[in-house]
Amino acid sequence: FLGGIHEIYFPYILAAPKLILAAIAGGAAGVLTFVVTGAGLVASPSPGSIIALMAVAPKGGHISVLAGVLAAAVVSFVVAAALLKFGKDARREEREQQIANGGTV
Repeated sequence: FLGGIHEIYFPYILAAPKLILAAIAGGAAGVLTFVVTGAGLVASPSPGSIIALMAVAPKGGHISVLAGVLAAAVVSFVVAAALLKFGKDARREEREQQIANGGTV
């Protein structure tokens, strides 16, 4: 977020590939927010840190840029939390079923 090195989180997403859906949903929510609020930048932020992003936001456009970033983060978190919870429930049910059938975990 501050340093702009986003490759650091890829191993965490790829450890549970269903989290790719959370990244996609977050990206879509951010882009939708940018379109609705008319957000834009005057140059490409490099590296893609929040500091660089705010530096290239046009005068008066900082709130809409921050709104898109916040929307993307919230949607990514909610989708990832839901996906990880669903997987946890399925594993719990599978273990309970094995125990009920006299198997071992």
